[in-house]
Amino acid sequence: MPTRLVLVSGHIFGRRAYEGIFSSAAWLEGNLEVPLMIGLPAAKAPGTVGYAGLADLAAEQGADFAEAKDPTLRASADRIRACAPDYLLVIGWSRLIPPEVLAVPAAGAIGMHPTRLPFGRGQAPIPWTIIKGLDSTALSVFLLRAGADTGPLIAQYELPVRPRETSASLFHRVGHTHFTAGHDLAERLSASRPEGTPQNDAEATRWPKRRPADGRLDHAMTYPEIDALVRAQLGPYPRAFVALDGQDIPVRGARLSPGPESKLEELLPRTVRFGCADGVAELTRD
Repeated sequence: MPTRLVLVSGHIFGRRAYEGIFSSAAWLEGNLEVPLMIGLPAAKAPGTVGYAGLADLAAEQGADFAEAKDPTLRASADRIRACAPDYLLVIGWSRLIPPEVLAVPAAGAIGMHPTRLPFGRGQAPIPWTIIKGLDSTALSVFLLRAGADTGPLIAQYELPVRPRETSASLFHRVGHTHFTAGHDLAERLSASRPEGTPQNDAEATRWPKRRPADGRLDHAMTYPEIDALVRAQLGPYPRAFVALDGQDIPVRGARLSPGPESKLEELLPRTVRFGCADGVAELTRD
């Protein structure tokens, strides 16, 4: 009997994972069924980093599609229940799913998070990975529980972080890894019921939400700090910026000009010369 999945996402990472599922042998051979896909309303796109719709993918694969009436999925619970799913997959979704919805699927609910859980639970994992200067990260596949990113681990996919990595390059690589993870998960769910390995909460760290204002560059920062923040705010994320003459100037690149600490601010047609703790940063305007 095929394993039944209900798929939920409002993000390109979820879409990539589901494309991986639909590319799997398990799907092609009829060992999986997807009666319903639930997406984020298109009106939410302007405020959602990495937004992606699912309606066209659902139509292509013959699944019903519905927009989420509320981000907790409580209003969608009856429709999910009517599908009698074995698993509910919620990937690329910014709100926690409450226990009463997680209890609807017969075998459990599954999510993905682009850090090496339990390290890096929380929000903005890609920018934080760059800002913190990590040399590696991972995509974690796990069973959903009431707490954010706390459930037992099903799989982890290692990703090296290169010295000049940007949030744009890492975002694309993480997207590709979601495809692989979705493909592998499809084969696994069609053959068995994964139990997962409990996370060690004593080793857990949590990263906070980031807001556009967090991208402001400050004279007290060192050049490496400025460089990391600029690289962390590329891709779909709000740009790092300097505040000059009452306006915010977004920037996309940085280069160090050796010299003494300075409060220099000079706005040029293509660059901003910005004094920092260990010299002058030449910032490329976006």
